[in-house]
Amino acid sequence: MNDARLRILVVEDDPDLLWLMTHALESVGFVVIKAFGGEDALRKVKGQPPDLIITDLAMPVMSGAELIHAVKSDPSTQQIPCIAVTAFLWDHIAGSAKAAGCESFISKPFTAARLREEVVKLLPFPRQAVAAKGR
Repeated sequence: MNDARLRILVVEDDPDLLWLMTHALESVGFVVIKAFGGEDALRKVKGQPPDLIITDLAMPVMSGAELIHAVKSDPSTQQIPCIAVTAFLWDHIAGSAKAAGCESFISKPFTAARLREEVVKLLPFPRQAVAAKGR
């Protein structure tokens, strides 16, 4: 069976936050692919590119900004929109992600509704459906 639902790659090294973001997105019909770091995410992007990437910026080994740079530098994946999630909106961190091509930022802590709001800005998904399911 062909699943035409939009696919979101969520990259987060905190398992609790990863679970919360997954639940917030799956509850309104998105398919969520989970990655526990930048290297894991990059393998998944190359295997089957998602429709959107949501990544934490502060991760060990490969930061979210490095992941975004790698995705945006590859012609086969550069069109994938990216949302950066961080507790630290320091100028140099936000600047490096923005310079890499990040389309949006969400500050931690955030609500499920805020996460879904940012996602629908970047994806062709019926906003009314997300609003109705996300209450």
